[in-house]
This record gives sequence, C-alpha cells and structure tokens, in this order.
Amino acid sequence: MCELASGEDEAIPAEIARRLIAGEEHPLKVWREYRGLTQEALGSYAGVGKSYISQIEAGSKSGSVRVLSSLARALAVDLDDLLVE
Repeated sequence: MCELASGEDEAIPAEIARRLIAGEEHPLKVWREYRGLTQEALGSYAGVGKSYISQIEAGSKSGSVRVLSSLARALAVDLDDLLVE
C-alpha cells in the first residue's frame, strides 16, 4: 500500500490485468492501449519507428533490449513488464 501512496506503483484495472495474464496479446500492446497511445505516438516518445512497434506487437520481432527499455520508459513501466515469457 505504501508504494501506491508514494506513486512508486500503480493500481491497474482488472481488465488490463486479465489481458496481461492471459498472454494472448503482446504486453507492449496492452500497456500502450492502456496509456491511450497510438503506435505512432509511442514511437515518437520512445524514438522508435511505428512499424517496429507494430512488428513487436505482432510477434514478428522480439525487440532489442535498448528498444524495449526506451518503450518501457515511455510507458512508465518496468522493462520486465514488456517481456514475453
């Protein structure tokens, strides 16, 4: 509870948690949509091309650590939150 109060953590809606746990979508897409960003807007914030984001979300590219780190920063999530198991 202290992490929520201090802003170190955030509560996410149950539907978003369900989507992340289900694993049917890439977590990048789930977080991007939760933050209300288009692929183009996220790419602009993170310095990554829209097509690269599209390929990561579709699973055709895994994304380098550098790119995923930039995307995680832009989405205000941990890098681990974007990794697919």
